[in-house]
Amino acid sequence: MNHFTHTAHLETHTLSYALRGPPRHPGTPLALILTGITSSALEWSAVCRHLDTTIPILLYERSGYGRSDPSPNPPSSLTIIDELNQLLTVACLPPPYLVIGHSWGGILAREFLAARPAGDICGMVFVDAVQERMMFERWPDESIGAVTEGVEYMDVVRLAGDHALSEAEWGELMAEEGREGYKMQAGLELPFLQVSRGVLGRKGQLVPGGNVLGGRPVSVLRGNSKRDHELLYEAGVARGNGTEEQRRRFREYLERWEECEEEFQRELLNLSSVGRYSVTRRSGHNIQITEPELVAEEVRWVLSAVRNVALD
Repeated sequence: MNHFTHTAHLETHTLSYALRGPPRHPGTPLALILTGITSSALEWSAVCRHLDTTIPILLYERSGYGRSDPSPNPPSSLTIIDELNQLLTVACLPPPYLVIGHSWGGILAREFLAARPAGDICGMVFVDAVQERMMFERWPDESIGAVTEGVEYMDVVRLAGDHALSEAEWGELMAEEGREGYKMQAGLELPFLQVSRGVLGRKGQLVPGGNVLGGRPVSVLRGNSKRDHELLYEAGVARGNGTEEQRRRFREYLERWEECEEEFQRELLNLSSVGRYSVTRRSGHNIQITEPELVAEEVRWVLSAVRNVALD
């Protein structure tokens, strides 16, 4: 938490944030990191270290996490983006922005895109991001929830052993996730994944050839989230969880997982005519924790592409 030394006073409450990386000069991009649902910004400590000499970074905790106050408003995607825009105004952090979104943060990144004037966003990086289409009718899915009940997620998907955070960074993240205020906010947020998909889907950003970003670069980095869920299934079955029908439904999802994820992730490239698509097989869903150097590499690629566009 030592980096979160800044406080933004919004209309209704305060948000805690950190400014990482080199000093910012007027007109240069500022990286905005939008974390996944129920996730702390502390997950991104290693990514920030990899980018410490590359780009100025805004790393902030959403309402209710870390030192940020709970919001009086429900944590919908639109509320979160409104609060982020207030933070940027109060903190005097003008565009251009290079937006990085992980998981549900991918939906938040695209709502941010929709809420800003054209040209404010110079590029985007999607890290195993969620979009409006999913192979599940609802999330959390009832069958997956039943089979994985009581399973320790971080241990089973090997984050505890495979993370690239320092000992101190990992300790801070674990302390935050064990905090009652964190658990309360996570419980409030989780239902809004489902709601936010419909809200974003109506904006039609992923139409082939739509080029909403107007040729500004997009990077899509996909992880091996199927592996995570295979491990979760095995751990749940070993505990005796789930009915046979629930287990069967979980296995059906796993059979379709790879094909669906490939299709859904590639659709994000429709945001721009300039894009790059990458896959890592070693990391599961949380690439920012296990292979932060890959995320940093994609940020550098986007920055390079931004400079090339500026020179044309």
